[in-house]
Amino acid sequence: MPRVSVGHRRRELALNGRFLSQATTGTQRYALELATRLVARHPGRVVLHVPRGTAVPAELAGSARVRESRATGQLFEQVVLPWLARRDLLVSLGGPAPVAARRQVATLHDVSVFRHPETYSRAFRTWYRAMYRVLARRALRVLTVSRFSARELVAVLGVDAGRLAVVPNGSDHVDRFTPARPVLGADADAVAGGDEPWVLCVGTFARHKNLVPALDAFEGAGLRSVVVGARGDGRVFADAGGARWAHATFAGRVTDEELAWLYDAASALVFPSVYEGFGIPVVEAQRRGCPVVALHTGPVPEVAGDGAVLCDPDRPEALVEAVREVLEHPGRRSQLVAAGRRNAERYTWDGSTDLLEAALAEAGWHG
Repeated sequence: MPRVSVGHRRRELALNGRFLSQATTGTQRYALELATRLVARHPGRVVLHVPRGTAVPAELAGSARVRESRATGQLFEQVVLPWLARRDLLVSLGGPAPVAARRQVATLHDVSVFRHPETYSRAFRTWYRAMYRVLARRALRVLTVSRFSARELVAVLGVDAGRLAVVPNGSDHVDRFTPARPVLGADADAVAGGDEPWVLCVGTFARHKNLVPALDAFEGAGLRSVVVGARGDGRVFADAGGARWAHATFAGRVTDEELAWLYDAASALVFPSVYEGFGIPVVEAQRRGCPVVALHTGPVPEVAGDGAVLCDPDRPEALVEAVREVLEHPGRRSQLVAAGRRNAERYTWDGSTDLLEAALAEAGWHG
């Protein structure tokens, strides 16, 4: 891959590539998809700064001018990167951004660290709250992923609405994935490959993901589930009666291809989160033709449109009732799948890149 020297450069667009050194979640997906399209549209005009030892995907390395730092982690992002990008407009798409950067566009996906502090350690929430407050005040433009999140940034951090740009997630990345059946264990493999209905959940045990009440409701109803992202933890599962969720299978992290297979095979995606910036599993499932059951809260009504059954967030059992409605009424299921596909078409990465470029132009960069 091309590496640029430390010498004099003309003013360019600098891209914070720390996200490439991290495990892929929705945040990293967002950064990768937008960065890939942005550098492809402006070959040679974007300098991609990455920590030491970062593997840069070929689609980025072929169009961006890659600059690898000797530093890693927070040292790279908060100390080295602002200096390296001091003459350029710096763009951070993955969430954290350097507080010392003078000219930058920062992405704040949500304010969960303020709304749900119980989810995070004291050190984490102290740092993120301080960082977000600085970025909200100093960034030339603040990007976020939904109108809901934009309102939250105004309400919680006082971001000037005139400096905010909504650049949502896309859904069409799932079109690239060739489904591959994951290995879930003997019992789960039999369920996933058979006629017994089962639901898919994508999330962690973070409090605002609300997974525990949903799994309790599934267990009480005898409804099987496969959970991606969260792993079984004895501190969560154990109770006096033994395994807390005998009907749940915890797949942990899966590949994109395995996730595509799970969307295709599941009876429904159940998305029980009470707080998100966007909720990318909703549109991924819709794009793959998987019915969606979620809670009527946060950005979900905005993001899901009419392509999901939305439930009362105060009644976990409503999730089970909605799944049963989908299972027992084929016409309703077909209607929901069709509406979901139409809704997901609203969210494309090319469309989001158009919005990103408009925000960059407002910040003073014209590619």
